Amino acid sequence: MPNLDIPLPKIPFSHRRVTTHDGVDLAVQVAGEGPTVLLCNGIGVSRPGLDILADHLLSSHRVICWDYRGVAESRLPPGEVSFSIPRHASDALQVLDALEEDRVAVLGWSMGVPVGLEMIRQEPDRVLALGALFGAPGHPFRAAFPRPVAELVHLAVRAARVAPWPGQALLGLGAALPPLAWALCSGVRFVGPWAHPETFHADVRSTAAANKTAYFGTMYELVYHDASDLLPSIRCPTLVVAGEEDWVTPPAAAEAMARAIPGCELVVLPETTHFGIIEHGPKLWEPVDRLLDRGFGSDEPGATRSSP
Repeated sequence: MPNLDIPLPKIPFSHRRVTTHDGVDLAVQVAGEGPTVLLCNGIGVSRPGLDILADHLLSSHRVICWDYRGVAESRLPPGEVSFSIPRHASDALQVLDALEEDRVAVLGWSMGVPVGLEMIRQEPDRVLALGALFGAPGHPFRAAFPRPVAELVHLAVRAARVAPWPGQALLGLGAALPPLAWALCSGVRFVGPWAHPETFHADVRSTAAANKTAYFGTMYELVYHDASDLLPSIRCPTLVVAGEEDWVTPPAAAEAMARAIPGCELVVLPETTHFGIIEHGPKLWEPVDRLLDRGFGSDEPGATRSSP
């Protein structure tokens, strides 16, 4: 089991601001030197949620992260803006434009998986490799639950979009009482009891502090989004990682995703939930490094490759 006493790594990120075409002020973090890896986070989660992964990458890569619109240090303009998954992907591409990054590898966790897929849909030659970590290409709750239960969850999400205060109150309670949030979430195996607690609590605080319109608007868009049609056309090296105990995006959904992508590598980790990065991070390093070696090892965009 991982050592839960290990402190969060102290990463020397520099901080940038990028304004999108629709006026959103995005907070961007950059560190390291070498081929560039863009990290796409889970919904409502800010950079510390992926610091364990970033720390591993920094020995040989430049790492870029950003706070989704309405999350952490990113700021929304007056008036309505879109929270669609393609819009979040467009934000990522505008971040790359502002930092003068042409082609990068993309590692997405949870919501970051469909964001990465929509980046490929919009500008396929810019994504040299895609790591889909504990995520699904679309309709995540239909992958997680039987159809009647999934439809009830969809109704709850639609209600939260209109009246977000009950959901916000629940998130705030979790942030205010970390032991309670840990007990409840580990009890239902949303997160494994062997996960890094400091990172998990940072994720809860970030989600609770997110702009409620942004968070529930993004959740609404996420539950109805589907990029499954894109999978057969992906030509960059791709890695799909699933957790054996992840009921949010279960192994069956990951296996179907991997089958649909030409030359995709699939890794299923035992005793691992949706938070596998902070549970068994080192078990990810070998397949992630292999993916990046394949992605940065070719100068031909869109070339078809096979798994080793």
